[in-house]
Amino acid sequence: MRNANQPGGPSDDAREIAAECVGARLRMLNRAVTRMYDEQLRSYGIKFSQMNILTVVGVRGPVQSGEVARILSLEKSTVSRNLAILETNGWVESEAGDAGNTRLISATASGRELLTRAKAGWQIAQDQVTALLGERTAKALRRAADQLGKGGHV
Repeated sequence: MRNANQPGGPSDDAREIAAECVGARLRMLNRAVTRMYDEQLRSYGIKFSQMNILTVVGVRGPVQSGEVARILSLEKSTVSRNLAILETNGWVESEAGDAGNTRLISATASGRELLTRAKAGWQIAQDQVTALLGERTAKALRRAADQLGKGGHV
């Protein structure tokens, strides 16, 4: 077994980062939480990432895809890729905006109906995540995200 004094052995800095890194733990939690939501939404034919976008469009629409990306802190290419799936499924539609080079995205009746139906699965996942984190931590996460101005407030 290597020690910190041997080349390639763990350093005290590496140990500290591994033990204390909030960012790494948030990324692990993010993946676990996403799996929980995806599992509950699977039977509705939508992924959590797509439902987040559909929710923003449902609240803000008609809205430009760049605005959706800004609200959700996503890359425009990620939003475009997911919007294409949502449009293929008939859950959103797009039309030309006032400026000729923009597209405005709106939720269709089918998309709004999906949100209504899928809310039951979302609520199960929401309850599971809250149970995992605890109510206090879940509230703290919402507050922290809200302070960034990117807390999913639409």
